[in-house]
Amino acid sequence: MPRPVRNPEDIVDLFTFGRWANDKICGAASQLDEAELAREVGGSFGSVRGTLLHLFGAEWVWLERFQGRSPRAMPEDGAPIATVAEIRTRWDPVQEQLRVYVQSQTPESLAETIRYTSFAGDAFTRPLSDALVHLVNHGTYHRGQIVTLLRQLGKTAPSTDYLRYIDAGQG
Repeated sequence: MPRPVRNPEDIVDLFTFGRWANDKICGAASQLDEAELAREVGGSFGSVRGTLLHLFGAEWVWLERFQGRSPRAMPEDGAPIATVAEIRTRWDPVQEQLRVYVQSQTPESLAETIRYTSFAGDAFTRPLSDALVHLVNHGTYHRGQIVTLLRQLGKTAPSTDYLRYIDAGQG
């Protein structure tokens, strides 16, 4: 059964929340030295660094898909990324491009479908609004993992709940 078309303003708010939460989680991860950032402590991607790189990579992949391209792998440039600052140098422009893209959406464009091919070669067709909501939800899931990893490393972890975003006067 088709889902109702989502409101563009709500999608913009979700992406604004996601960027706010990414900023908070990167700020917390900045308290780690390079060894702690790369330390394998568990989770889907082993380390805080690995999970941050996955978050950045996923946003890049979906931005590519929204532009009609289907990358077959996460972004790589060959240079090792060892610090949160280096991750942010690559991630911030992607987040800005996503902000501009999301702000350009209308009810009609959100109802349109996008087509892309997964890394495994499977073809998908999805409503744009569903893909956008998925991307925000994906970030929430992995930021929660980073909170756990930070705590396992004995560090303070921020709350990145949506209601904290509202309480901070952001939403």
